[in-house]
Amino acid sequence: MEGVLEADGPGTIARGDLRFLRVMLGLQIALGLLWGISMLVFARQIVLGPPDGPHIEKIAMEGAAHMMLVFGAFLVWRAPARARDVLLLMIFLNALWTLTDLVYIPLLGLSEIDFYAKVIVNAFLAIGLALSGRRAGIL
Repeated sequence: MEGVLEADGPGTIARGDLRFLRVMLGLQIALGLLWGISMLVFARQIVLGPPDGPHIEKIAMEGAAHMMLVFGAFLVWRAPARARDVLLLMIFLNALWTLTDLVYIPLLGLSEIDFYAKVIVNAFLAIGLALSGRRAGIL
């Protein structure tokens, strides 16, 4: 039964419906690893001020949250029919990061393109995960 789910019984998912979800999960894994590792390892280089202090911890914690999203994506990939709540948390965290960035980027007067790219990517992931989860019948 390797990856094949029957669409006849309750709580099952048709295999074709999982392609879009798995594409979005793959993006979440790739971007989560990229951001998570860079924030955990290179927090001192990423910081917008002096390379010491409590803000370094905050960057590292955000990196850890990205790694949590990677783990969540693996859980959803492995058992999509049982991972509705995990998928909802992933959508919520990506949407929350989008809203937070939309508030603090103008508030702090940040203008670097990577801040805006992160907003776009987080919004894309939140919307894409929601749509793909709905298409797969999970949400």
